[in-house]
Amino acid sequence: MSQSPDVSLVDVDDAVLESLLALAKRDASPDEVAPPLGGAGWNPERTAWFRSYHRAAADGLAGAAGEKTWGVLCGGDLAGSVRLRRVADAGSGTVAETGIWLGRSFRSRGIGTAALRLVLAEARRAGLTRVVARTLADNLGARRLLAGLGAHLTPDDDGTVGAVVEL
Repeated sequence: MSQSPDVSLVDVDDAVLESLLALAKRDASPDEVAPPLGGAGWNPERTAWFRSYHRAAADGLAGAAGEKTWGVLCGGDLAGSVRLRRVADAGSGTVAETGIWLGRSFRSRGIGTAALRLVLAEARRAGLTRVVARTLADNLGARRLLAGLGAHLTPDDDGTVGAVVEL
């Protein structure tokens, strides 16, 4: 049995943000971490969006964006990013959506599972009762990761799978 990776979460300040951007540019597809802005590849529009997105989430779940992002550290190395964003739930505000991306060189090592366990703990501390996620139906790694965390998976007609974790 392999040992769990040494994973922790770090707040995204300006230094972490620039390190995340560098990691994304060298070790992830732009489509994995940013919307399709300004054409293919890493371009000024996507780079600006990436910075703006993470800065807006700096205030956390209680902030104006209702979102918090963290850098994912593995053994002290920045491996990717994970987030929680409050979503509407009949006015209760107890549901959040999560998402994660890891650099290619950090995938399939248990880092995503460990990072999402930490995010679920953050969600519980914030008083949330449910965390949801969505992935592509053909993303078997993400589906296994979510199911392993106790998520109920539901395929949709649009080629995606919804996941719900009750806290």
